[in-house]
Amino acid sequence: MARAKERLRTVLQPDLSRVKPPLVFPIVVANHAAWVAGERLSRALTDSRILSAVLYQAYRLYNYDLIMVFADVLVEAEAMGCEIEMAKDEPPILVRAAGQRAQVVNPVRACRMPMILDATEGLVRMAGKDVYVLTSLKGPFSLASFLAGPEEFFEILLSAPERAAQFLRLATENQKIFAREIVKRGGVPFIGDPMASGSVISPALFERFALPYLKELVAAIHQLGSWTGLHICGDTTKILRLMCATGAEIISVDEMDIGFVRQEVGADRVIMGNVSTGLLESGRPEQIYQAAQDCLKKGLPKMILASACDVPAATPVANVQALVSAAQGW
Repeated sequence: MARAKERLRTVLQPDLSRVKPPLVFPIVVANHAAWVAGERLSRALTDSRILSAVLYQAYRLYNYDLIMVFADVLVEAEAMGCEIEMAKDEPPILVRAAGQRAQVVNPVRACRMPMILDATEGLVRMAGKDVYVLTSLKGPFSLASFLAGPEEFFEILLSAPERAAQFLRLATENQKIFAREIVKRGGVPFIGDPMASGSVISPALFERFALPYLKELVAAIHQLGSWTGLHICGDTTKILRLMCATGAEIISVDEMDIGFVRQEVGADRVIMGNVSTGLLESGRPEQIYQAAQDCLKKGLPKMILASACDVPAATPVANVQALVSAAQGW
């Protein structure tokens, strides 16, 4: 079989007649990878060697078609001035927003951002000939909300939009620099914008405050010679076409009707998704295999079979294997 990297290049091409069997990537990131490896999550979130080692081990265990470097949602926010609290076996939490102290930083030197870059470089060295290494970076809307403080940010979106725009501008400029450093190391910037979800804001607010900055970030990534993807958590039913308008080549969706997603985005857009993470965590392998098959039936022709969001930390190995098997046996 052709290398996953070559197969994904084919899927990204506009010619539908050349589409190969679906790729597969259960979204395994630091938490599940650390659990599988028997490693403490806090170590994986703070040490590039451990992060790259557990992610590579998970990739080899499951034999999927992509690798994603993702620690937690607060990496950039912490570097830009937010205070976080790091627990032993849980993702960090936001303790204090940066507010007016927020500033654009050098990702080569700021807090844990160099750790993400080093892990990217290490994984590209280990597996980059065969698979693309995606490196997650936060979308401008989500990052801006962390910098301002989520409650404050959602308040000023309506009461003081010019202040919200200041945070959005800071976030966008920071992420453009971060994306450049990711590409330098051989990674593919992959945007996650959970706070821009349709479960959190209206389509009108998305179009006004999230879309322009996402388009700018995607355009900057394209100027670096890279493609990109966009994942937004929660219900994105009413913003799917706006997600496509960002220019991202891959649209990654949370738990929803994948047939509706295909209908909305068209046959030539690459969809990534969307087997339920709840089912992955607590279901039986045969249930997951069937759900994955159903997803493929509705989502093809251009698809990366994936979990709806990050694979939960303690998901049984057999369940993730069932998802991978569904695509590989298609």
